Amino acid sequence: MHILVDHLKKHLAISLSMLVKEIDACPDKLWGEKAGGFVFWQQVLHALTGLEFWTRPVKGPFEEPFQERKVYPELEQEPEGYVSKEEMRAYAEGVKDQVEGLLRGKSDDWLKETSAVYDQCLNIDIIGMQIRHLQYHVGHCNSILRERGLPAVAWEEYVG
Repeated sequence: MHILVDHLKKHLAISLSMLVKEIDACPDKLWGEKAGGFVFWQQVLHALTGLEFWTRPVKGPFEEPFQERKVYPELEQEPEGYVSKEEMRAYAEGVKDQVEGLLRGKSDDWLKETSAVYDQCLNIDIIGMQIRHLQYHVGHCNSILRERGLPAVAWEEYVG
């Protein structure tokens, strides 16, 4: 049975979709500006990197994207380099493919299994944490847009 996996997969896909829409909603001038404590694109990168990290199929070394540019996806300091909107969309597509691959063919029993990445959590914990994390950053980015009189990314309804 996989009814829970199907529902979580849908909510995760919606959350990721909303984050990706932040890329296009952000004006080019704001994309590279520090706002809300971080460069706008760095927040999007942070959320995507977290999703990539936590949905890896196995534990092991993880290489952050765009390392050679010193963009600091963990938000530990201001970026030295830059990630364009086009690069961010392409990165998001790769992360989306990874997530879909992880969840493909999984049963509800899989949700109760220990995560391959972090043995202190179950798979359901990882999926729930990623939905929350993505939505946190969607909300943060939306508040930055609203403060500048720009339209926020619309909430996507879940249709079961």
